[in-house]
Amino acid sequence: MWNIIQAEWQKLRRCQILLVGVVALALCPVVQYGTQLVVNPEIRDPDFDLVHLFANVVWGNTQVFLPISLVMIGGWLIDRENAHDTMKNLLVIPLPYQKLLAGKLAVTALLSLLFGIYSVAVTVLTGALAGLPGLTPAVVLQQGGQVVAAALTAFLACMPVILIFGQIRGAYLGGSILAFFLGYCILFFKSGFLLSAYPFSAALVLAGFDMEEYNGALQAPSVPLALLGMGAVIVLTAAILAVSRPGSQAGPGKRKKAKGRGRRHRR
Repeated sequence: MWNIIQAEWQKLRRCQILLVGVVALALCPVVQYGTQLVVNPEIRDPDFDLVHLFANVVWGNTQVFLPISLVMIGGWLIDRENAHDTMKNLLVIPLPYQKLLAGKLAVTALLSLLFGIYSVAVTVLTGALAGLPGLTPAVVLQQGGQVVAAALTAFLACMPVILIFGQIRGAYLGGSILAFFLGYCILFFKSGFLLSAYPFSAALVLAGFDMEEYNGALQAPSVPLALLGMGAVIVLTAAILAVSRPGSQAGPGKRKKAKGRGRRHRR
């Protein structure tokens, strides 16, 4: 498995889509702070500090930026093997298809961890440049840990989408759009079962995010229900892995060559 992870990690150097995630996550704290600058002075929070900026980054990352970035990149890692017609070479080794997919998911998980650390660094830099109060080691460690935890739990919520759309030729971009809508749906669950068990809500709950303050939740979320919801996602991911099989479609070059066989050359 470690060799698979190393090989897949090397492929990320050729993934130009990676820049989308890097830019998006860098923009998140800037956008969140910029919103405070342009918002109506009557509703602007006069006590906005680094703690509030970190909380807004957790919310923005989990709701929008991470689902789009992780599904796009993770789906690309899977799709490229079929798009470049290299899957048949990998399976000759022999390499179990499910193990290959698990390795690609592991690389995406590692990337989500790095994205979380990167978001912490950009948020601290934004807060320092803006002169926000609350820039202390304790705040950075506590709030930064929540950012990283939310990045990892958001990856868990995205796993089924990555596997499904990554295995459909050229569909990983559509999967990232679906992930955006799935993350956006957090806004609509303010009470009841889905407040805690909906996978992207569960990602926030398990990261220790204050859903009542930032989501407008009408009740305190339930950690056991959040564990149940995330457990269901993990079981679904395992089931998708178990039934996944390599596609039998040939690449564009193969289909073109096969199409020309058997033709008689007329003079």
